[in-house]
Formats: sequence, structure tokens, C-alpha cells
Amino acid sequence: MGNSKSKTYKRVLVPISEEQLLDIFKSHDQDGDGKLSKEELKQAFSYLGSRFSAFRAEEALRTVDDNHDGVVSMDEMNKLIQYTKVDRDDNLND
Repeated sequence: MGNSKSKTYKRVLVPISEEQLLDIFKSHDQDGDGKLSKEELKQAFSYLGSRFSAFRAEEALRTVDDNHDGVVSMDEMNKLIQYTKVDRDDNLND
């Protein structure tokens, strides 16, 4: 009848452009204030496939929040994209 063997799938990261990352982050700005809170970052990283989205959000804030206001503003967005892209590119090569 059915195949009783369970299948194991390998996680594959698909390359993503900086423009696509920007669109993804902007779409997670739920309150439309032009800034990404820790919770909004967590949801964005979860959408991008991070298994540790809360950790990634915390690390992103620590890395890119230049004025230490606890959010990623549009002025800091390019730094967030570079932070995200470098980590994703590293994972693609593993």
C-alpha cells in the first residue's frame, strides 16, 4: 500500500537579492512607522527560515542599531541587509 520509509529532507537556502531582503523587511514593519522592532525583526527572520529567529533579531539589533534606540530605522536598513546577506551567504556555502 504505502511506503513506510520516512523521508529526510535537506534544508536548502535559496539565494536572495538585496532588493528582495529590503522588501521582506519593509513588509514586516507591521505598524508602518518605518522602523523594525525586535518583534518585527524576529518575525522577518522567521519568514526567512531562521530556526533561531529571536536570537537573530537580538544579534541584528546589537549589530546594526547604531543609535541604540532599540529599533532598526530606515537609515540602518542597508546595514541590516548586509548583516543578513553575509550570514545567508555563509550558510549557502556550508
